[in-house]
Amino acid sequence: MIFASFIRNAEGVRTIRRILGENGRFIKIIAKIENQEGIENKMRFIVLLINERENVVMAFSADEIIREADGLMIARGDLGIEIPTEKVFAAQKMLIARCNLMGKPVVCATQMLESMTKKPRPTRAEGSDVANAVLDGSDCVMLSGETAKGDYPVLTLLTMSKLCLEAESTVNYQEAFREALLCMKKPPDVTHTIAIAAASAAISCNASAIIVLTATGHSASLVSRYRPMAPIIAITREEQAARQMHLFRGVHPTLYTEPKNEDWKADIDLRVAHGMKEGKACGFIKSNDLIIIITGWSKGSGHTNTMRIIRVP
Repeated sequence: MIFASFIRNAEGVRTIRRILGENGRFIKIIAKIENQEGIENKMRFIVLLINERENVVMAFSADEIIREADGLMIARGDLGIEIPTEKVFAAQKMLIARCNLMGKPVVCATQMLESMTKKPRPTRAEGSDVANAVLDGSDCVMLSGETAKGDYPVLTLLTMSKLCLEAESTVNYQEAFREALLCMKKPPDVTHTIAIAAASAAISCNASAIIVLTATGHSASLVSRYRPMAPIIAITREEQAARQMHLFRGVHPTLYTEPKNEDWKADIDLRVAHGMKEGKACGFIKSNDLIIIITGWSKGSGHTNTMRIIRVP
């Protein structure tokens, strides 16, 4: 994974991809826009939402960057230097919304719990800041100086975790799902359709978890896009895919290291059983709960087309 600074436009992301070449085609590029040009592109989009007379072509420069990159990091510290302080919150909310709309992971970073660098408790404002980042739709929240040089790194991490859990418990998942559907005119492929069906079924049957068997993590990321109310347990044999899936909200990646079974159906059953075991260990599911299983019809990636609802033995 590469977090790329000073991205001015989509061509900056494409340049990095060309440098990485064929051997680096699976490396995720997260765009961090922190120079004046990048900030202006972001703010043109925000102004467009407030004043429709702004230039539409220029306004969507930020969209082009988000579309080309594998994700976006919103570094509020840099934003606060480059744009007026009173506009930072609007930039954060609008950029998160655009990433959610395009199905790209978004990281909210810098000055999240700044006071905990020297103190064991955050301010009320910082607690609200972390919670609002979650409610806005962030996939990740990131600590920097608080853990890199702070006096209470572990306590800071635990505090942020508690804030995120509390904020997530207040999310209206049915409304989030409806909003995601409204933004999707028509599912572009079968995997998208299965992801939508899984999120809908999780609400309808009050599923405890969604187990996704995935090679690259793509199926799990699509399910995450529709913000299901159940945790997503993603089972993969690929270490790189397991690491990268941590970017997506609600996804709990699990590396399955057992050798492949020659019988494809038996191999699926073994991986599903591993997912249920992992879900029980994490406290997500228990016996007699309903869970949703997403699998493919063939080996490899790109074949996801099956959803089942089963009761945990």
